[in-house]
Amino acid sequence: MIAGVIEVWRIRLDDARVPPPTSEEAARAARFVAPVLGERYLRAHGALRAILAQVTEAALEFAVTPSGKPYLPGVPELKFNLSHSHGMALVGVALEVEMGVDVERVRPLRESESIAERFFPPSEAAAHACVPAPLRERDFFRRWTRIEAVLKARGVGLYGAGEEPEGDWTIQGIEMGEEYVAAVAAPKEGMRVAVHDF
Repeated sequence: MIAGVIEVWRIRLDDARVPPPTSEEAARAARFVAPVLGERYLRAHGALRAILAQVTEAALEFAVTPSGKPYLPGVPELKFNLSHSHGMALVGVALEVEMGVDVERVRPLRESESIAERFFPPSEAAAHACVPAPLRERDFFRRWTRIEAVLKARGVGLYGAGEEPEGDWTIQGIEMGEEYVAAVAAPKEGMRVAVHDF
């Protein structure tokens, strides 16, 4: 890992070859109603562990912050985040800088306008409202992933939604093809983003 760089991995969950699940992951996956959801959950978390094992020799014993964000007590300077949507996942890793990633499958969403009004910062909601109707669906998810990545980097979840981000940020979209959109964010200007396929 290099300081100043966010490493991001794109993971196609239905094709990913990952290590066996931990007992905790298996127990959580068993609670999913649809088996495909449990399988994708296991592959996303297996890919996260495989990626972390590549970048640190520390034990992969996870702890959780009071806001629910996982971290590795043995290597607290290593920051990471996982997001998955349908058949795709994204893992981001950086040194010393909190960061967040988000991926979403583009799909019809009847409530998108009311979600934008409620959860987007005012500047994003206003800009989204000006997008021509045929382009608005993709624009909604493009903005949503950037906003969600910022919230995850801040460790606040949707409780911080609707606020303009303060300070200097690196916020960048990740190329995912036509079906998905994704973004990465870190509260530091000028971070370089390196994208890999798992």
